[in-house]
Amino acid sequence: MARPKSDAPRIQAHISGQSVVRIDGQDYYLGKHGSPEAHARYAVLLSEYQKNGCKLPNGFDTKELIERANAVFSPQTRIVETNQAERPLQVKHLAESYRVFIAKRYAESQSELHRLIQVCDELKQFDGELLIAEYGPRALQRQRQRWIDAGLARVYVNRLANCTRRMFRWGVAEELVTESTWTRLRSVDALRCGQTDAPETNAVTPVAIDAVRKTAVELSPVLKSMLIVHVATGMRPSELCRMRPCDIDRTGPVWMYRPIKHKTANKGKARAIPIVGDARDEVTNYLNRNPMAFCFSPAESVAWWQAKKRADRKSKVQPSQVRRASENPRKTPGECFDFHSYRQSIQRAALRAGVESWHPYQIRHLAATTVRDALGPEAAQALLGHSHISMTEHYAKVSERKAIEAAQHAPSLSVKEVDQ
Repeated sequence: MARPKSDAPRIQAHISGQSVVRIDGQDYYLGKHGSPEAHARYAVLLSEYQKNGCKLPNGFDTKELIERANAVFSPQTRIVETNQAERPLQVKHLAESYRVFIAKRYAESQSELHRLIQVCDELKQFDGELLIAEYGPRALQRQRQRWIDAGLARVYVNRLANCTRRMFRWGVAEELVTESTWTRLRSVDALRCGQTDAPETNAVTPVAIDAVRKTAVELSPVLKSMLIVHVATGMRPSELCRMRPCDIDRTGPVWMYRPIKHKTANKGKARAIPIVGDARDEVTNYLNRNPMAFCFSPAESVAWWQAKKRADRKSKVQPSQVRRASENPRKTPGECFDFHSYRQSIQRAALRAGVESWHPYQIRHLAATTVRDALGPEAAQALLGHSHISMTEHYAKVSERKAIEAAQHAPSLSVKEVDQ
Protein backbone atom coordinates (compact mmCIF):
# COMPACT_ATOMS: atom_id res chain seq x y z
CA MET A 1 0.00 0.00 0.00
CA ALA A 2 1.38 3.39 -1.01
CA ARG A 3 2.13 5.82 1.78
CA PRO A 4 -0.57 8.54 1.96
CA LYS A 5 0.48 12.07 1.09
CA SER A 6 1.31 14.33 4.00
CA ASP A 7 -1.07 17.17 4.75
CA ALA A 8 1.93 19.43 5.36
CA PRO A 9 5.08 18.76 3.28
CA ARG A 10 8.20 19.28 5.37
CA ILE A 11 10.18 22.49 5.01
CA GLN A 12 13.92 21.82 4.86
CA ALA A 13 17.19 23.72 4.76
CA HIS A 14 18.84 23.69 1.35
CA ILE A 15 22.60 23.81 0.98
CA SER A 16 22.22 27.28 -0.54
CA GLY A 17 20.93 28.54 2.82
CA GLN A 18 17.34 28.76 1.65
CA SER A 19 14.21 26.96 2.80
CA VAL A 20 12.93 24.44 0.30
CA VAL A 21 9.79 22.29 0.05
CA ARG A 22 9.55 19.29 -2.27
CA ILE A 23 6.11 18.50 -3.71
CA ASP A 24 5.60 15.77 -6.33
CA GLY A 25 9.31 15.72 -7.11
CA GLN A 26 9.65 19.49 -7.62
CA ASP A 27 11.52 21.83 -5.28
CA TYR A 28 10.04 25.20 -4.30
CA TYR A 29 12.56 27.67 -2.86
CA LEU A 30 11.19 30.06 -0.25
CA GLY A 31 14.06 32.37 0.67
CA LYS A 32 16.52 32.47 3.55
CA HIS A 33 15.96 29.52 5.86
CA GLY A 34 14.22 30.48 9.09
CA SER A 35 13.34 33.99 7.94
CA PRO A 36 9.83 35.49 8.25
CA GLU A 37 9.67 35.74 4.46
CA ALA A 38 10.31 31.99 4.07
CA HIS A 39 7.63 31.16 6.60
CA ALA A 40 5.16 33.48 4.87
CA ARG A 41 5.78 31.86 1.50
CA TYR A 42 5.50 28.42 3.07
CA ALA A 43 2.09 29.38 4.52
CA VAL A 44 0.88 30.48 1.09
CA LEU A 45 2.23 27.33 -0.56
CA LEU A 46 0.66 25.12 2.12
CA SER A 47 -2.69 26.85 1.70
CA GLU A 48 -2.74 26.17 -2.04
CA TYR A 49 -1.56 22.58 -1.50
CA GLN A 50 -4.27 21.70 1.02
CA LYS A 51 -7.01 23.60 -0.78
CA ASN A 52 -6.32 21.60 -3.95
CA GLY A 53 -6.49 18.14 -2.35
CA CYS A 54 -2.84 17.67 -1.34
CA LYS A 55 -1.44 18.81 -4.68
CA LEU A 56 -0.67 22.10 -6.36
CA PRO A 57 -2.84 23.47 -9.16
CA ASN A 58 -1.72 22.86 -12.72
CA GLY A 59 0.54 25.65 -13.91
CA PHE A 60 1.23 26.94 -10.40
CA ASP A 61 3.89 29.66 -10.66
CA THR A 62 6.28 30.64 -7.88
CA LYS A 63 5.79 34.28 -8.88
CA GLU A 64 2.26 34.03 -7.48
CA LEU A 65 3.71 32.59 -4.29
CA ILE A 66 6.07 35.54 -3.91
CA GLU A 67 3.44 38.17 -4.69
CA ARG A 68 0.87 36.82 -2.22
CA ALA A 69 3.47 36.56 0.57
CA ASN A 70 4.81 40.03 -0.18
CA ALA A 71 1.31 41.45 0.00
CA VAL A 72 1.17 40.43 3.66
CA PHE A 73 4.73 40.94 4.87
CA SER A 74 6.07 43.24 2.14
CA PRO A 75 9.53 41.66 2.05
CA GLN A 76 12.15 43.23 -0.16
CA THR A 77 13.95 40.00 -0.94
CA ARG A 78 13.18 37.67 -3.81
CA ILE A 79 13.59 33.92 -4.10
CA VAL A 80 16.85 32.86 -5.72
CA GLU A 81 16.80 29.25 -6.98
CA THR A 82 20.57 28.92 -7.44
CA ASN A 83 23.24 28.06 -4.92
CA GLN A 84 24.75 31.09 -3.26
CA ALA A 85 28.43 30.42 -3.97
CA GLU A 86 29.60 33.34 -1.88
CA ARG A 87 27.91 31.98 1.25
CA PRO A 88 30.26 30.00 3.55
CA LEU A 89 29.08 26.39 3.62
CA GLN A 90 28.60 24.71 6.98
CA VAL A 91 28.58 21.05 7.98
CA LYS A 92 24.78 21.11 8.31
CA HIS A 93 24.48 22.19 4.66
CA LEU A 94 26.69 19.30 3.56
CA ALA A 95 24.79 16.81 5.72
CA GLU A 96 21.40 17.94 4.45
CA SER A 97 22.51 17.82 0.83
CA TYR A 98 24.06 14.37 1.31
CA ARG A 99 20.87 13.13 2.93
CA VAL A 100 18.91 14.03 -0.21
CA PHE A 101 21.45 12.07 -2.28
CA ILE A 102 21.43 8.91 -0.14
CA ALA A 103 17.62 8.81 0.00
CA LYS A 104 17.70 7.86 -3.70
CA ARG A 105 21.05 6.08 -3.86
CA TYR A 106 20.34 3.65 -0.99
CA ALA A 107 16.55 3.41 -1.22
CA GLU A 108 16.82 -0.38 -1.59
CA SER A 109 19.36 -0.83 1.20
CA GLN A 110 17.58 0.13 4.38
CA SER A 111 20.39 -0.89 6.75
CA GLU A 112 22.95 1.23 4.89
CA LEU A 113 20.51 4.13 4.60
CA HIS A 114 19.85 3.93 8.35
CA ARG A 115 23.59 4.22 9.13
CA LEU A 116 24.13 7.15 6.79
CA ILE A 117 21.09 9.03 8.10
CA GLN A 118 22.39 8.49 11.64
CA VAL A 119 25.70 10.08 10.65
CA CYS A 120 23.99 13.03 8.93
CA ASP A 121 21.71 13.71 11.88
CA GLU A 122 24.46 13.56 14.50
CA LEU A 123 26.84 15.75 12.51
CA LYS A 124 24.08 18.35 12.14
CA GLN A 125 23.29 18.14 15.84
CA PHE A 126 26.83 18.44 17.25
CA ASP A 127 28.91 20.14 14.54
CA GLY A 128 26.33 21.60 12.17
CA GLU A 129 27.41 25.22 12.74
CA LEU A 130 31.06 24.51 11.90
CA LEU A 131 32.32 25.59 8.51
CA ILE A 132 33.11 22.59 6.33
CA ALA A 133 36.75 23.66 6.13
CA GLU A 134 36.92 23.67 9.95
CA TYR A 135 35.76 20.05 10.31
CA GLY A 136 38.99 18.13 10.76
CA PRO A 137 40.50 15.08 12.46
CA ARG A 138 39.85 16.37 15.99
CA ALA A 139 36.15 16.91 15.22
CA LEU A 140 35.89 13.39 13.81
CA GLN A 141 37.59 11.95 16.89
CA ARG A 142 35.18 13.83 19.16
CA GLN A 143 32.22 12.41 17.24
CA ARG A 144 33.76 8.96 17.39
CA GLN A 145 34.07 9.28 21.18
CA ARG A 146 30.36 10.16 21.39
CA TRP A 147 29.54 6.88 19.67
CA ILE A 148 31.80 5.01 22.09
CA ASP A 149 30.16 6.73 25.07
CA ALA A 150 26.77 5.66 23.68
CA GLY A 151 27.90 2.03 24.00
CA LEU A 152 28.39 1.24 20.31
CA ALA A 153 30.79 -1.58 19.43
CA ARG A 154 34.25 -0.84 18.06
CA VAL A 155 33.56 -2.33 14.62
CA TYR A 156 30.35 -0.33 14.25
CA VAL A 157 32.06 2.88 15.40
CA ASN A 158 34.70 2.37 12.69
CA ARG A 159 31.93 1.84 10.15
CA LEU A 160 30.20 5.08 11.15
CA ALA A 161 33.51 6.93 10.92
CA ASN A 162 33.95 5.56 7.40
CA CYS A 163 30.44 6.76 6.56
CA THR A 164 31.49 10.24 7.68
CA ARG A 165 34.52 10.14 5.38
CA ARG A 166 32.30 8.95 2.54
CA MET A 167 30.05 11.96 3.01
CA PHE A 168 33.00 14.32 2.72
CA ARG A 169 34.34 12.40 -0.28
CA TRP A 170 30.96 12.87 -1.96
CA GLY A 171 31.25 16.55 -1.09
CA VAL A 172 34.57 16.69 -2.95
CA ALA A 173 32.90 15.29 -6.07
CA GLU A 174 30.13 17.88 -5.74
CA GLU A 175 32.70 20.69 -5.26
CA LEU A 176 31.35 21.45 -1.81
CA VAL A 177 34.41 20.19 0.07
CA THR A 178 38.08 20.78 -0.69
CA GLU A 179 40.24 17.72 -1.26
CA SER A 180 42.53 18.75 1.60
CA THR A 181 39.61 18.60 4.08
CA TRP A 182 38.79 15.05 3.04
CA THR A 183 42.46 14.02 3.10
CA ARG A 184 42.80 15.29 6.68
CA LEU A 185 39.86 13.12 7.77
CA ARG A 186 41.50 10.07 6.18
CA SER A 187 44.47 10.54 8.49
CA VAL A 188 42.40 9.34 11.48
CA ASP A 189 43.28 5.68 12.05
CA ALA A 190 40.58 3.11 12.75
CA LEU A 191 40.07 1.95 16.32
CA ARG A 192 42.04 -1.22 17.00
CA CYS A 193 41.12 -4.13 19.20
CA GLY A 194 42.34 -3.68 22.78
CA GLN A 195 43.20 0.00 22.30
CA THR A 196 39.80 1.51 23.03
CA ASP A 197 36.98 1.36 25.56
CA ALA A 198 34.49 0.41 22.85
CA PRO A 199 33.12 -3.13 23.36
CA GLU A 200 33.90 -5.91 20.90
CA THR A 201 31.25 -7.73 18.90
CA ASN A 202 30.97 -11.49 18.98
CA ALA A 203 31.55 -13.44 15.78
CA VAL A 204 28.37 -14.57 14.04
CA THR A 205 27.86 -18.32 14.50
CA PRO A 206 25.38 -20.71 12.84
CA VAL A 207 22.09 -21.03 14.70
CA ALA A 208 21.18 -24.49 15.99
CA ILE A 209 18.62 -26.13 13.72
CA ASP A 210 16.64 -27.24 16.78
CA ALA A 211 16.23 -23.59 17.83
CA VAL A 212 14.99 -22.74 14.34
CA ARG A 213 12.38 -25.52 14.49
CA LYS A 214 11.08 -24.35 17.88
CA THR A 215 10.96 -20.75 16.69
CA ALA A 216 8.99 -21.72 13.56
CA VAL A 217 6.16 -23.07 15.72
CA GLU A 218 5.58 -19.56 17.10
CA LEU A 219 5.43 -17.82 13.71
CA SER A 220 2.51 -16.97 11.44
CA PRO A 221 2.13 -19.19 8.32
CA VAL A 222 3.67 -16.47 6.14
CA LEU A 223 6.76 -16.10 8.31
CA LYS A 224 7.04 -19.86 8.79
CA SER A 225 7.14 -20.28 4.99
CA MET A 226 9.82 -17.59 4.78
CA LEU A 227 11.87 -19.43 7.37
CA ILE A 228 11.58 -22.75 5.51
CA VAL A 229 12.72 -21.12 2.24
CA HIS A 230 15.50 -19.29 4.05
CA VAL A 231 16.94 -22.44 5.64
CA ALA A 232 16.74 -24.35 2.35
CA THR A 233 18.46 -21.68 0.24
CA GLY A 234 20.73 -19.70 2.57
CA MET A 235 19.94 -16.51 0.64
CA ARG A 236 20.34 -13.07 2.14
CA PRO A 237 17.35 -11.87 4.21
CA SER A 238 16.81 -8.92 1.87
CA GLU A 239 16.63 -11.28 -1.12
CA LEU A 240 14.08 -13.43 0.67
CA CYS A 241 11.88 -10.48 1.69
CA ARG A 242 11.75 -9.06 -1.85
CA MET A 243 10.92 -12.31 -3.67
CA ARG A 244 8.24 -11.90 -6.37
CA PRO A 245 6.60 -14.50 -8.66
CA CYS A 246 7.97 -12.72 -11.74
CA ASP A 247 11.54 -13.19 -10.45
CA ILE A 248 11.23 -17.00 -10.30
CA ASP A 249 12.21 -18.75 -13.55
CA ARG A 250 9.94 -21.82 -13.80
CA THR A 251 10.76 -22.79 -17.39
CA GLY A 252 13.27 -25.54 -16.52
CA PRO A 253 13.12 -28.61 -14.32
CA VAL A 254 14.70 -26.63 -11.49
CA TRP A 255 13.16 -23.31 -10.49
CA MET A 256 15.65 -20.46 -10.26
CA TYR A 257 15.03 -17.29 -8.29
CA ARG A 258 16.80 -14.41 -10.06
CA PRO A 259 16.44 -11.26 -7.92
CA ILE A 260 16.87 -8.05 -9.86
CA LYS A 261 18.00 -6.12 -6.80
CA HIS A 262 20.68 -7.70 -4.64
CA LYS A 263 23.93 -6.80 -2.91
CA THR A 264 26.23 -7.11 -5.94
CA ALA A 265 23.78 -5.99 -8.65
CA ASN A 266 25.54 -2.61 -8.94
CA LYS A 267 28.71 -4.50 -9.95
CA GLY A 268 26.95 -6.12 -12.89
CA LYS A 269 26.81 -9.57 -11.30
CA ALA A 270 23.81 -11.85 -11.71
CA ARG A 271 22.33 -13.84 -8.84
CA ALA A 272 20.59 -17.19 -9.31
CA ILE A 273 19.18 -19.15 -6.37
CA PRO A 274 17.86 -22.71 -6.91
CA ILE A 275 14.39 -23.30 -5.45
CA VAL A 276 14.10 -27.03 -4.77
CA GLY A 277 12.61 -29.40 -2.21
CA ASP A 278 10.92 -27.77 0.77
CA ALA A 279 11.60 -24.30 -0.60
CA ARG A 280 9.75 -25.07 -3.84
CA ASP A 281 6.77 -26.54 -1.97
CA GLU A 282 6.46 -23.43 0.18
CA VAL A 283 6.94 -20.90 -2.62
CA THR A 284 4.25 -22.62 -4.71
CA ASN A 285 1.64 -21.48 -2.20
CA TYR A 286 2.52 -17.82 -2.84
CA LEU A 287 2.55 -17.71 -6.65
CA ASN A 288 -1.21 -17.20 -7.10
CA ARG A 289 -0.99 -13.41 -6.97
CA ASN A 290 0.08 -10.45 -9.08
CA PRO A 291 3.46 -11.42 -10.62
CA MET A 292 4.86 -8.02 -9.61
CA ALA A 293 3.63 -8.29 -6.00
CA PHE A 294 5.86 -9.58 -3.23
CA CYS A 295 5.33 -13.22 -2.28
CA PHE A 296 5.41 -12.72 1.48
CA SER A 297 2.99 -10.04 2.65
CA PRO A 298 3.15 -8.45 6.13
CA ALA A 299 -0.55 -7.62 5.80
CA GLU A 300 -1.40 -11.33 5.50
CA SER A 301 0.72 -12.10 8.55
CA VAL A 302 -1.00 -9.36 10.59
CA ALA A 303 -4.44 -10.56 9.46
CA TRP A 304 -3.61 -14.12 10.58
CA TRP A 305 -2.51 -12.93 14.04
CA GLN A 306 -5.66 -10.85 14.46
CA ALA A 307 -7.87 -13.81 13.47
CA LYS A 308 -5.97 -16.07 15.85
CA LYS A 309 -6.39 -13.66 18.76
CA ARG A 310 -10.12 -13.42 18.04
CA ALA A 311 -10.44 -17.23 17.86
CA ASP A 312 -8.52 -17.70 21.10
CA ARG A 313 -10.62 -15.18 22.99
CA LYS A 314 -12.41 -16.72 25.97
CA SER A 315 -14.77 -13.92 26.93
CA LYS A 316 -17.70 -12.67 24.87
CA VAL A 317 -16.94 -9.93 22.34
CA GLN A 318 -18.65 -6.69 23.33
CA PRO A 319 -20.56 -4.79 20.60
CA SER A 320 -18.19 -1.83 20.92
CA GLN A 321 -15.22 -4.12 20.23
CA VAL A 322 -16.53 -5.85 17.13
CA ARG A 323 -14.78 -3.32 14.88
CA ARG A 324 -11.95 -1.78 16.83
CA ALA A 325 -9.69 -1.21 13.86
CA SER A 326 -9.28 2.43 12.91
CA GLU A 327 -10.44 3.45 9.45
CA ASN A 328 -7.34 5.60 9.05
CA PRO A 329 -4.58 3.93 11.09
CA ARG A 330 -1.38 5.86 11.66
CA LYS A 331 0.71 2.84 10.67
CA THR A 332 -0.18 0.13 8.15
CA PRO A 333 1.76 -3.01 7.08
CA GLY A 334 4.18 -2.41 4.21
CA GLU A 335 4.21 -4.15 0.85
CA CYS A 336 6.93 -6.53 1.97
CA PHE A 337 9.03 -7.40 4.98
CA ASP A 338 12.46 -5.81 5.30
CA PHE A 339 15.49 -7.06 7.20
CA HIS A 340 14.50 -5.27 10.41
CA SER A 341 10.86 -6.42 10.51
CA TYR A 342 11.86 -9.99 9.59
CA ARG A 343 14.54 -10.03 12.31
CA GLN A 344 12.16 -8.57 14.88
CA SER A 345 9.53 -11.22 14.11
CA ILE A 346 12.13 -13.99 14.43
CA GLN A 347 13.46 -12.73 17.76
CA ARG A 348 9.99 -12.27 19.26
CA ALA A 349 9.07 -15.81 18.23
CA ALA A 350 12.31 -17.15 19.72
CA LEU A 351 11.42 -15.44 23.00
CA ARG A 352 7.97 -17.05 23.01
CA ALA A 353 9.53 -20.43 22.20
CA GLY A 354 11.95 -20.13 25.12
CA VAL A 355 15.11 -20.49 23.01
CA GLU A 356 18.16 -18.26 22.88
CA SER A 357 17.69 -15.15 20.74
CA TRP A 358 19.08 -15.40 17.20
CA HIS A 359 18.88 -13.38 14.01
CA PRO A 360 18.26 -14.24 10.31
CA TYR A 361 21.88 -13.94 9.16
CA GLN A 362 22.72 -16.91 11.39
CA ILE A 363 20.64 -19.03 9.01
CA ARG A 364 22.97 -18.01 6.19
CA HIS A 365 25.91 -19.15 8.31
CA LEU A 366 24.07 -22.40 9.06
CA ALA A 367 23.52 -23.10 5.34
CA ALA A 368 27.16 -22.26 4.54
CA THR A 369 28.52 -24.58 7.21
CA THR A 370 26.18 -27.47 6.35
CA VAL A 371 26.83 -27.34 2.60
CA ARG A 372 30.55 -26.86 3.06
CA ASP A 373 30.83 -29.94 5.28
CA ALA A 374 28.84 -32.04 2.81
CA LEU A 375 30.07 -30.83 -0.58
CA GLY A 376 33.07 -28.57 0.00
CA PRO A 377 33.70 -24.81 -0.05
CA GLU A 378 33.11 -24.42 -3.81
CA ALA A 379 29.52 -25.66 -3.47
CA ALA A 380 28.90 -23.35 -0.52
CA GLN A 381 30.35 -20.44 -2.50
CA ALA A 382 27.99 -21.12 -5.41
CA LEU A 383 24.93 -21.38 -3.13
CA LEU A 384 25.66 -18.18 -1.23
CA GLY A 385 26.62 -16.21 -4.34
CA HIS A 386 30.05 -15.14 -3.11
CA SER A 387 32.57 -13.76 -5.58
CA HIS A 388 35.56 -14.96 -3.56
CA ILE A 389 36.08 -18.20 -1.69
CA SER A 390 37.56 -16.27 1.24
CA MET A 391 34.14 -14.83 2.06
CA THR A 392 32.61 -18.31 2.02
CA GLU A 393 35.38 -19.50 4.34
CA HIS A 394 34.45 -16.66 6.69
CA TYR A 395 30.85 -17.86 6.76
CA ALA A 396 31.66 -21.56 7.10
CA LYS A 397 34.66 -21.17 9.44
CA VAL A 398 36.78 -23.14 6.96
CA SER A 399 40.09 -21.59 7.98
CA GLU A 400 39.59 -22.76 11.56
CA ARG A 401 38.87 -26.32 10.45
CA LYS A 402 41.85 -26.31 8.12
CA ALA A 403 44.10 -25.15 10.97
CA ILE A 404 42.90 -28.00 13.18
CA GLU A 405 43.39 -30.53 10.38
CA ALA A 406 46.87 -29.17 9.64
CA ALA A 407 47.84 -29.30 13.32
CA GLN A 408 46.87 -32.96 13.46
CA HIS A 409 49.22 -33.74 10.57
CA ALA A 410 52.09 -31.51 11.64
CA PRO A 411 55.44 -33.18 12.38
CA SER A 412 56.07 -34.14 15.99
CA LEU A 413 59.22 -34.04 18.01
CA SER A 414 59.31 -36.91 20.49
CA VAL A 415 60.88 -35.89 23.79
CA LYS A 416 61.94 -39.43 24.43
CA GLU A 417 63.87 -39.56 21.19
CA VAL A 418 65.63 -36.28 22.03
CA ASP A 419 66.62 -37.55 25.48
CA GLN A 420 68.16 -40.64 23.95
